[in-house]
Amino acid sequence: MSWITICEASALPANRGVAAWVAGRAVALFDLGQAGLFAIDNVDPATGVSVLSRGLLCELDNELFVASPIHKQHYSLTTGQCLENDNLSVAVFEVKREAGKVMARAIA
Repeated sequence: MSWITICEASALPANRGVAAWVAGRAVALFDLGQAGLFAIDNVDPATGVSVLSRGLLCELDNELFVASPIHKQHYSLTTGQCLENDNLSVAVFEVKREAGKVMARAIA
């Protein structure tokens, strides 16, 4: 998958998530400042509801997670794996800033 421009970098709020439509799927984007930009599927696999962009951000054992606002499962922002259930995971996207834009592509 090639890089897709999502938005202006200045449009992303700091330290919280926003939802975006990327290549036909809902994606949760997180700008965590010095920690970096992250993008995962926005759909919570436990419920099928598109809510992860509104989840609580946290760090556990030096790894960044978002907790689903529905049942509070924690999904890694780097691997997509659910902390509480090995059978649950979300897709992770490569994301970058370039020329004032935020761009993403699926990790194969």
